[in-house]
Amino acid sequence: MTPPPDEKDPQESAPPPDDDKAKAESERTDVGVEGVDPARPDAAKPEPAVEPPVQEQLAPEQKLADPASAGALPSDAAASIEKTDESAAPAPEGVQPKDAATKADAPKPTPKPAAERPARPAKEAEPKEAPRNAPPPGSINEVLAAALPGVQMKAYTVPQTVGESVAIEIGRDDLVQVMTLARDDARLDLKYLRCLSGIDWQEEGLEVVYHLSSMTKPHTLTVKTRVTLEDPVVPSIATLYPAADWHERETRDMFGINFEGHWNLVPILLPEDMTDHFPLRKDNPLQEIEEWQGENLREGAGEGDE
Repeated sequence: MTPPPDEKDPQESAPPPDDDKAKAESERTDVGVEGVDPARPDAAKPEPAVEPPVQEQLAPEQKLADPASAGALPSDAAASIEKTDESAAPAPEGVQPKDAATKADAPKPTPKPAAERPARPAKEAEPKEAPRNAPPPGSINEVLAAALPGVQMKAYTVPQTVGESVAIEIGRDDLVQVMTLARDDARLDLKYLRCLSGIDWQEEGLEVVYHLSSMTKPHTLTVKTRVTLEDPVVPSIATLYPAADWHERETRDMFGINFEGHWNLVPILLPEDMTDHFPLRKDNPLQEIEEWQGENLREGAGEGDE
């Protein structure tokens, strides 16, 4: 039967589809929902991926304690674990561990007695003066004796830094002329007073020692003179040797020796009003600290000689 002419076929009257929409629709139809092609409904859906079960992480001691997961332990390993558990567990009150009891019962070694220090032998008293040896022939004491025949002197050698030196002992009345000769005689030429010092010999008196040197001759001379404690007076030589100025003042401060003829014999190390206190005399009372130091020196004498 032929349709009426005014009615049209819907397919013929529909506008042609857009190319982009058709392409997108075709892709959507091919992919489908959840990866299934709608043209093949009988196709099996892919099974979702199954993740492996997470195994519980057990501690080493739990694995060992579980025989199903770790299996049977060797006998020595089991004994070691048991011993560790026993040592870790606290002991009951009043009960000592086995090791502590064993150590307490063990006899302690007897300490060795300290070695006694041998008694130190008493030291012999040292002589007050060095041995006096006669000077060799041709020494400067012969020049002095020949130039001053009326002066009594005792000559001997004394040690010095290098070699030996000649020393003479004279009376205080002869001091000035001996020192003048030592300075002015060309054979001696002892123009340098190196040192002047005092010595306390206690009951034997006080002594003044002069050390002379020559700048042109290879010799030195030591001059000594001694006075009593009751009359500690010596002639001054500051006019001959200007260096004796301060030396004589220091010796007066420390030993109480008066140098007759000195123009300014006032204290130089002590206060000016301190004229009856002589610190370097042996009869000067010691301070407490000095007595303590002296006792320690006597007790420790000779230590370190072994």
